[in-house]
Amino acid sequence: MKARVGVNSYVVREISKNGISIDNLPIDVIELGFDDIPVLTEDGINWEMLHNLATLDVDFTIHAPCADGKNVSVDLGINTRRNIRIMENVFVIAQTLNAKYVVVHGGDIGESYHRAFINTRIQLMELATIAEEYGVELVIENMCDNRIGAFPHEMLPFIEQNVSVCIDIGHAFLTSLKYGINIREYSLLPRIVHLHLHDNYGARDDHLPPGEGKIPLSLYHHLLLLKPRNVIIEIRNYDTPESILRGISFIKGLRPVTLKSFQKMMMLER
Repeated sequence: MKARVGVNSYVVREISKNGISIDNLPIDVIELGFDDIPVLTEDGINWEMLHNLATLDVDFTIHAPCADGKNVSVDLGINTRRNIRIMENVFVIAQTLNAKYVVVHGGDIGESYHRAFINTRIQLMELATIAEEYGVELVIENMCDNRIGAFPHEMLPFIEQNVSVCIDIGHAFLTSLKYGINIREYSLLPRIVHLHLHDNYGARDDHLPPGEGKIPLSLYHHLLLLKPRNVIIEIRNYDTPESILRGISFIKGLRPVTLKSFQKMMMLER
């Protein structure tokens, strides 16, 4: 199955008032983020906004609220019914938009790593069952080291029947530089169906257009060889609208390579 290539809603003018009009974006899918439009808040769903989103001629994936969300937040590091209630609203929105994938973050670590880990695990198990009732698949994303899921092995206990994996290239790159792990260990995880592709300079999570930072070209190739279902170009910082289009072109222009060619490419980058 060919991967759908898209962008996050922050760079879609009709949703966030930033970036480029959807008519000028060469994409198949938009990943809706709740910081970009208050279609979901602590008070519930804004149905007028949701119906307006449904009129856009594009497919959607959904990024669940983060612990530091602007309009609404979810922190799976804390075990609370509030998280479940908000996530069920997320699933309602996903079902309304016919979005089949919802990306979630592991919980903030806070005072206790182990407590945050087990709280994330317990709630993900419940949410996976609820999501299935709405026809939605959960996708857990690798994080940086202030949240559960920074290392590849941390994600293994979360993968189950209705929970797959999103590899975020920027988070993986930063974690590998900081701790000296082999970044390609992330690609060994099972059930990788979703990619977040962007760039950075190795110091912070810049979310630059792909090709503008220091992430090696071979790593983009390597992840695309995994044949994900969705490739989301997740841009938060850009100079001009044209740089967004260059980032999309950068990813869409990467040709499939053989394993032998990929290995040669890695040797040249060392």
